[in-house]
Amino acid sequence: MGRHQVDAPGRLHLSSAPRALRRARAAAACLAACAAAALPALAQVAPATAPAASEPVSAAACTFCRERLQTVGALRAALPADWSVRSEPEPVLGGEMLVVRAGPAQAPRLLLVHGLGQNGFTDWMPVLPALAQRWQVTAVDLPGFGYSSTRLAKLSPTNLARVLAALLQREGAGPVTVLGHSMGGAVALRLAEQQPAAVSRLVLVDVAGILHRTAFTKHLASLPVTVAGVPEPLKEPVARLRDLGNLLVERAFGLPGDPTRVLRESEALWALALRDRASANAAMALVDEDFGAALRTVTQPVWLIWGEADAVAPLRTGELLARRLPQAQLLTLPGVGHVPMVRATQDFLRLLATALEQSPAARAGPPPPAGPLQDLHCKDQVDMHYGGRWREVHIDGCMAVRLTDLVAERIVVRDAIVQMLGVQVRSPDIALEVTNSELVATASDFAGRVAIRTDASRIDLAGVRLQADGFAVQARRRSRLVVSVSEIRDAFHRGPWHDDRELEGEVLDARPAAPPPVRR
Repeated sequence: MGRHQVDAPGRLHLSSAPRALRRARAAAACLAACAAAALPALAQVAPATAPAASEPVSAAACTFCRERLQTVGALRAALPADWSVRSEPEPVLGGEMLVVRAGPAQAPRLLLVHGLGQNGFTDWMPVLPALAQRWQVTAVDLPGFGYSSTRLAKLSPTNLARVLAALLQREGAGPVTVLGHSMGGAVALRLAEQQPAAVSRLVLVDVAGILHRTAFTKHLASLPVTVAGVPEPLKEPVARLRDLGNLLVERAFGLPGDPTRVLRESEALWALALRDRASANAAMALVDEDFGAALRTVTQPVWLIWGEADAVAPLRTGELLARRLPQAQLLTLPGVGHVPMVRATQDFLRLLATALEQSPAARAGPPPPAGPLQDLHCKDQVDMHYGGRWREVHIDGCMAVRLTDLVAERIVVRDAIVQMLGVQVRSPDIALEVTNSELVATASDFAGRVAIRTDASRIDLAGVRLQADGFAVQARRRSRLVVSVSEIRDAFHRGPWHDDRELEGEVLDARPAAPPPVRR
């Protein structure tokens, strides 16, 4: 072990640091550079544009944030006198954690979990007084955020869920409803998976993460316009330009080697490389986690509230969770972005009242066919939307095509850009054939002798189930597959699939490689 030269309190001089630490720092710097455009938005540190007129910004959060008040004592003096404001020892990751309690002691319990950014629990201040009238509310600053501190730790959703589980165990008053925003929604989902007896209901608001990091970053880097919002002559160029942006992100994440591999090998090394950078630490850990198991095992009622104009957490994630969690329903706010409790407080409270008081509605299945099935053909069209039941669907040379709740026996996509949501294909041969195209499929099912055959295409799957008598995926010319929280059942593998890989002239072997041991 080399000697460490200290050139500032608590900081190591990198020229004399161990090789592993230098590699970890390099990996962190590399990943931070890749996410330079993403992290500020994700952490809500500085919006790039002013909010729309329909989204007035509340000043409540910054009125109480640590940046302004500095100390817990000053915060306690600024909040209502009947609220409990305490900095408590945090036994899981170490340090002190701010815990704010408000509302009647005999009321049902509600735990608030904030997202990234140093506002911490104060992001909830626009709605917390109203919630405290009917709920016994507990709000926290997670370790490393706001008024809370932490020792060196990886601030992953799994570790932060352990922190909340320990808090609930100390309070010991039965299951709670958990309301989580952005990263806090992912932490709440992980908590419900790890400690199902502690959580009675989830309300998840504009959840960040869940998608594979490549898919999530593509959304953050995408153009802030949709094809539907531009004049007809510009629709095809805009569709192709958005496609180019997705290609560039995929290539950035497809560079040889994985810069986070050295960090994953040791949580201590991860924490050391990202010390004093809580938002970067938590954001990188967030997009690195696979929530596939949570989607399969969380059975509590789940409500999802989403701003339809969210530039950080795509509405696609909300649709995925609503369709793949066993008991879930999605509510949306048109024209609202990533922080609806701040940007559209009254509308948010209206939807939240529904989510806290009612049960999610069951999703209806597709209607039975009205007669003999026909074929659907799309040829050289732009901005088309299809649904219903069909025998075969052929999409040739079409841009910005959307298939929603469509059922077919076969789909063939050539020279096209297509999005699918809730599509079901069951075929005796090849369920989905994609050639020289970009395809994004969410919460869809493909079953056949071969589930997907791809040829010189880019395919982004999220919450997709593939079932095949042989291999689930066959590739001819080089194709890229970005896969989030999906499942495979073929002749050689059954299990989850969360990956980013290229295939060429081969079939998919989705069996996971043995992960390196994690040293805590």
